[in-house]
Amino acid sequence: MAGPALRQLHAHRAIHDASLGGAEDHVADMKILLNKLEHKELAEEMQSFIEYVEQRILTHADSEEEDNGLYEEAVNKNPDLHDKVQHLTRDHDLMRIMIERMKEELAKDEVDFQKLIDYSVSIIIVDEIHSRDEESFLLAE
Repeated sequence: MAGPALRQLHAHRAIHDASLGGAEDHVADMKILLNKLEHKELAEEMQSFIEYVEQRILTHADSEEEDNGLYEEAVNKNPDLHDKVQHLTRDHDLMRIMIERMKEELAKDEVDFQKLIDYSVSIIIVDEIHSRDEESFLLAE
């Protein structure tokens, strides 16, 4: 069963907004470090971003997708939401894929830092669109 905060629009939106804000702060820091060519610090900041997304955004996603979670509850109440929930789940999958690609890139001898920033920005864009869609589709005022 989804927790009360996951079922209330204002509380759920606050969770989304806080996570997005933190991710945006990481990316802003990454861009500064890239411009300064501080690659060691940039790699550390990118690792911190990955951990942040895994702990804040993807853990939240996992809780929504779990048995008796928000998504299952929504579809059980309204089967017409099935396709929308599938799209929301795909958004989570895309973010997971991008995080795995970031980890792979960071493990290389010659890291493409711009590519990693691009992935980071893409995660934020997907998450923002996803969050607003989820709020619109599944949560009432």
